[in-house]
Amino acid sequence: MPPPLTQGQVSPGGSAGGMWNDRTQSSGMPTPPTSGVMCGIGCNININADGDLWVTKVIPGGPAAFSCEIAVGDVILAVDGVQVKGDTTDEVAKRIVGPEGVPITITCRVRRSLNGTTMDVDKPVTLIRQPPVHIPERLCEGPIGLGIDLVRLDNGHYQVRKLQSGGAAYLTSKLRVGDVVTAINTTPLQTLGPRADISSLILGDPFSRVSVTISAAHGGMQTGAGMRGGGIGWCI
Repeated sequence: MPPPLTQGQVSPGGSAGGMWNDRTQSSGMPTPPTSGVMCGIGCNININADGDLWVTKVIPGGPAAFSCEIAVGDVILAVDGVQVKGDTTDEVAKRIVGPEGVPITITCRVRRSLNGTTMDVDKPVTLIRQPPVHIPERLCEGPIGLGIDLVRLDNGHYQVRKLQSGGAAYLTSKLRVGDVVTAINTTPLQTLGPRADISSLILGDPFSRVSVTISAAHGGMQTGAGMRGGGIGWCI
């Protein structure tokens, strides 16, 4: 069974970002292929002390897990453009659950670290509703990372040497071979000694967030809040 798709990925028989472009109703509007099975995005939610709806668990093998874009601790702000602040968990669950194969956009508030400070960023994520793919429990145990191999450079930074298949970096394409990692969370890597174990900065609980600042191989400095984990075959 193929993994759930996010927009931008290519489905069998479909194009990137439009897995049902060739299916139309008489009105000319696209009709998503659906089995009629009702399903969601593969995460549990609850209400915190501030009244926000936050993600308490990401289900391995579900659309949220495969997207590597929704993590434990993220706050859900809107579902398909409808604000959910003040709604109950049941009300939000009813908005999320729908026919298999139909897209849904979740707007989350994500916490990122940059230059020693922490900030919240609002981010929309479009997923395809699908039932979770079974993942053996032993592959879902932490601590886990982003699925990258790093090599230390003379200036104290670390370069991405390899992306592990199935890891978060591989699935999102936000890190590429040749990118130079300059900081992890609020820690500049140049401040660490040559024998420092940076795996302790990257590794964490499955589906938790870690901020990585990179000097991209294709130019520019970027900071992203990655999700530890990925799809199949968890990697360090």
